[in-house]
Amino acid sequence: MACQPSFSEARAATTMVAEKSQENMRFPVYESLYFLNRNVQDILVILEEIKKSPGMPRKSFEAYQVEIQYLRSQATQDVLEVMNDTEIDEMAQLGKKKKAYDDRIRDLDDVYFEVQRREEQRRKQGLPSLIGVLPLNYEPPVSQPREPDDETVTSGASQDVHFRNRIKSRTRSSRGPTLPVRRKKG
Repeated sequence: MACQPSFSEARAATTMVAEKSQENMRFPVYESLYFLNRNVQDILVILEEIKKSPGMPRKSFEAYQVEIQYLRSQATQDVLEVMNDTEIDEMAQLGKKKKAYDDRIRDLDDVYFEVQRREEQRRKQGLPSLIGVLPLNYEPPVSQPREPDDETVTSGASQDVHFRNRIKSRTRSSRGPTLPVRRKKG
């Protein structure tokens, strides 16, 4: 007596075969979908001819045609949903391979040609050049260190309030102490 595989073993083998066959059947699926749609169209033409025959219930045959078109549409949609997912996965994998290939064959000096082309475009548009040549003895300017503030302020609203308060305090200190002034009535 031959030993039969368990249900889970058979299921795993079927899944593996299905995955390989789905990969192999990708293009025939589109062909089958075409034949399905073409043959359903042929059926609709046949039903139309029968409907025109004398004594045939026209409304019944119109309902059959609508039902068949609905089923064709539903089957097509189901196939296209699965195939769309397959195409998206393949596009992602091939996109990575294409980028790796492009990076491998790209000349690092191509960036200079791209800059040259862009500068030519800007010149034709009447825009100034964005590149220039620095002298050999060029040194970038050294920025002056800022005086640290008494408090650190990070938010925009807090910075505005802090700035106004500093201006007020500088204005008051430059005038000296302010004393209340009493005016005489009269």
